[in-house]
Amino acid sequence: MRPIAATSGGGVTMQEEIGAKGTRERLHELFRELFALHDVLNKLMDEIHKKVGMSTSQLKVMRVLIEAGESTVPDTAARLGVSRQFVQTVYNNLAGQEFIAYRENSRHKHSRLTALTVTGQDAYRLARTKENEIIESALLGICGEEAEVSRLLLARIRENLELSSDQI
Repeated sequence: MRPIAATSGGGVTMQEEIGAKGTRERLHELFRELFALHDVLNKLMDEIHKKVGMSTSQLKVMRVLIEAGESTVPDTAARLGVSRQFVQTVYNNLAGQEFIAYRENSRHKHSRLTALTVTGQDAYRLARTKENEIIESALLGICGEEAEVSRLLLARIRENLELSSDQI
């Protein structure tokens, strides 16, 4: 946020104060809207994932495995910012559906490497395809340019928050 310019007497002009106050209020309203959107998105994503027969947690873990190729429980937990026990529970569920397979890890005796099976990759792709169809139908009327401007603003907000959280 830009600092309020001081007048020669050490104060601020009324116009500057109103402008800054308006900006501050708008930023706080934007932040509250982002929290409300977060709640709606979490609920919506859970509903979408149920429709494709999976949970949001499963898809988050599967996304890590898609991106990493293979991963250990501790590595997946670190990437998601959750506990190892949580990831192990999701892994156990995915293994029961034959979506993942384990193999020995030469770097660590007790932490096996995990990767998606072909069945898991297919299930992940299908879930993402259905998810995209539902999202696109829910966001009718938003053009590509609006989406891109919004995405850039949200990315900037996220980056600024990540930088400021490092200073806390």
